[in-house]
This record gives sequence, C-alpha cells and structure tokens, in this order.
Amino acid sequence: MCGGKFTMISVLTLTYRRPHLLEEAIESFLRQDFSGESEMVIINDSPKAEYVFKHPQIRIVNVKEMFTSIGSKLKFGFSQCKYKYIYRLDDDDLLAPRALSHTWDDIIAHPGYEIYRSDGHYFFVDNKFEGIYSNVNTGNVYTKNYLSRIEIPDSSFGEDYTMTFSFNANIYKSPREQKTMIYRWGMNTYHISGMGNINEIARRAWTDLIVENVAKERNTSVEEGLLMLHPHFQEDYYQQISIN
Repeated sequence: MCGGKFTMISVLTLTYRRPHLLEEAIESFLRQDFSGESEMVIINDSPKAEYVFKHPQIRIVNVKEMFTSIGSKLKFGFSQCKYKYIYRLDDDDLLAPRALSHTWDDIIAHPGYEIYRSDGHYFFVDNKFEGIYSNVNTGNVYTKNYLSRIEIPDSSFGEDYTMTFSFNANIYKSPREQKTMIYRWGMNTYHISGMGNINEIARRAWTDLIVENVAKERNTSVEEGLLMLHPHFQEDYYQQISIN
C-alpha cells in the first residue's frame, strides 16, 4: 500500500439523472485502500435534482444549469479538483480494487508523464464480467500541468479521445495485470458514446427520454428534488473479477 504526504489523487465524476449508478461509483471510491490523500469530486448538472452525501473526501457540486457539452462539463470539473493527478471516472463505471494505489505506484515508478492509463479495463455487460478490453477510457489520469496546456473541445462526441491523444501527450500505459477501472455497458441506461455525433439538443432529449422510459419500465418515478445518496454495490463486481 502506498503512502506519504505527497500521494494525492482526485477522482472526477460527471453525473446526470442516474443516482442509482452514481451510488455505485461512490461505493467503489469508498472501498479503495489508498493511504494517501484523495478526493472524489462529482459534478451534477441536472436542474431537477440536488444530490447530497456527507463524507470528508467527497464533494458534490450541484449546478443548476446544464453545461453546453460533456467537454465543457469536464473542463469545469477539472477546475474543481485540488490535486495534481486527476482520475476520470464516469458515473456508470467503477474503480477496480486498489485502483488508486496501483495508479500511484505507477506514478512513483514512472515519473514525469502527463497521462497515466492502464492498457485495458475490466469490461462488464449488464453487470456481468466479459473480459479485459480496451478503448479510449481505461482509467485515464491527467496531470493538471497537461490540462492547462490543452483545449478541451466543447463537444459531447470524441472529446475524450481528443483530450487524450490529440495534443502529443507524454503517456504512460501500464502493463500491470491488475487494471484500475471497471467499464460498464448495457444496464438499461443511456451511453453518450453510443449516441454518435448528434447535436446537443438531440442528445439531451434522447438522454432524458431514456431516463424517463426506464423509470416507467420499473414502475418508479424519476428521482428529483433533494436526494440523499446511499452508496452501495448492486452486484459483487469485485468477486467476479477475482473468480475470472
């Protein structure tokens, strides 16, 4: 387990209208064994919901107006993080066991890089482990110095690829057997990356329609107003990884 006063990592999580998944992302942060300083910064821009969870290492920023894009939301989120290294975790994904400790071990062993990322992630479909795969998001950790020299596009399609691979970043790709992120697909929810390059108005409408249709299928109401979050896992994701 890593330690020391200079071990500091922020986890940035963007969220929108799916608190049941956000609770799982928070739970994965709370289960970390990281002995350094860490924080989880959550950016919620649903005008209809205000999330609350009291924990000294977790800060939820409830914004009353939606951002113009995922890119602009990311840019704001990065500005809210206080540590040099920022791990991006979407609200429908999870930190793997010891994710922050493994990340810091890589930073210590290979200093001076602008981005740190695993060479793959644990890929789950409908909460069932499928294997180890890779895409643009494998638990990317950005340094603040790097973020200060690039321009994150005001876009909700391909913004993650652009900010990671379009600015000649000095990237360390960890071959470590243990990956740092659980990437999830399916789960009867929206996936922005699966919507393609559509305009922002259409993306928002499509996202809201999915949220509302899922609520109808479950015979529940869309959660709005002041919402107290209760972090927990719906499945034993970590056990699936260890078994397989």
